[in-house]
Amino acid sequence: MDDTPVELRFARFVAAMRVNDVAGADVELAALRKRLPEGALGLVRAQAWFDLRNGREDAALAGYQTILDRLPGDEEAAINVASVHSHRQQGEQARGVLAAAVRVNPDSVALRNALNQFAPAGRP
Repeated sequence: MDDTPVELRFARFVAAMRVNDVAGADVELAALRKRLPEGALGLVRAQAWFDLRNGREDAALAGYQTILDRLPGDEEAAINVASVHSHRQQGEQARGVLAAAVRVNPDSVALRNALNQFAPAGRP
């Protein structure tokens, strides 16, 4: 049985992701999957980040959308969903996701800044 604390596994995962150590991040993510219940928010967030970083946009989009369904207005999830839509040349979808997040989280500077990047010319 793995008795490594979940917090340490998450810390190792984040450290590996920050230095682009895909193999190391994958090891920690696999260990987290064994320890946490399916659908645990931290696990969903970690998996979505891993998927996005590794070019699996559909999987990342699904993960971040799951987070937004559970936590409307979540900055990280909304910005990443918008990023995927933008990458796919879907600016209106990106704007819609960010606008919805701003309505829930109106004090978020990060969300407002991201939304401003998708504002059509002549509109704030």
